[in-house]
Amino acid sequence: MNFKKKSSSLLLASAIAFSSGCANMSDNQWMNKENIGTLVGVAAGVLVGSQIGDGRGRTAAMIAGALAGGYLGKTIGANLDERDRQALALQTQQALQYSQDGQSSQWTSEHSGASATITPVKTESEARPVAVKRTPKVQPVANMTLLNKPYRAIKSANVRNAPDLNAAKVGGLPADSTFTAVGRTDNNWIMVGRRGVTIGYVYAPLVEAVKPATPSSAPRAVADSATDLDSIELASAKSQGFDLDAVDLAAAPVEQPVTAQTTCRTLNYDVNAKGSNQQQTVKACQAADGAWELI
Repeated sequence: MNFKKKSSSLLLASAIAFSSGCANMSDNQWMNKENIGTLVGVAAGVLVGSQIGDGRGRTAAMIAGALAGGYLGKTIGANLDERDRQALALQTQQALQYSQDGQSSQWTSEHSGASATITPVKTESEARPVAVKRTPKVQPVANMTLLNKPYRAIKSANVRNAPDLNAAKVGGLPADSTFTAVGRTDNNWIMVGRRGVTIGYVYAPLVEAVKPATPSSAPRAVADSATDLDSIELASAKSQGFDLDAVDLAAAPVEQPVTAQTTCRTLNYDVNAKGSNQQQTVKACQAADGAWELI
């Protein structure tokens, strides 16, 4: 089942609308337990996903949670209740984000006795069309590799409107500032993102990936908000060393499809609930905003 291009707000609204009305639709054959599970699972997934990530990443996680919740609600909705679908959706996101291939993660319900083993079995790169947002002054690229990871400027670096040393400067990053790297171009430039929109390109040797936190580590932001491009307010940007005068952040972003190399993962599920066992295999790929789409 393909849930691509559905926003978290639309999924949540649909789930609320249908689930709130199911008491009056008990005679409708479509509103069986499995399909109600899908809708409740989507809503639960949005709530679960909102617990993951900070800033722009929170929105992406909400979408990812909604997709996982919806799929899990549809496929095993007859055997798990709402609380269990929420918990399993969260475990799915953790497995996608942190588990290595062949590394199983265990989940056990706190109240029903249901349990599951989730095992990523294959990680691969695939060329897929993705929708990438950019400011109007930024030149598009024909293809790229999705990153969606926090990056840090090793030294002060210029941000340009195209992946070329001769391209016009549209901004600047101070040393040690952090930002969301949307992707990497074929000629080794990093796409600088601010709140989900590409505002320019920085030469890759001038920046580096920030090591992500693990689930067991204490919750903390990737960097102090004063030096994080996603969090900093435009009015105080210059005082913090950011040169954003040439970045038209108020303009409506341009969105267009780009062929991107993106990460896809195959997961094996082994679920035990209500005395029955289900084994399923699903595949998820990362979208341009970092959310995992179940395909």
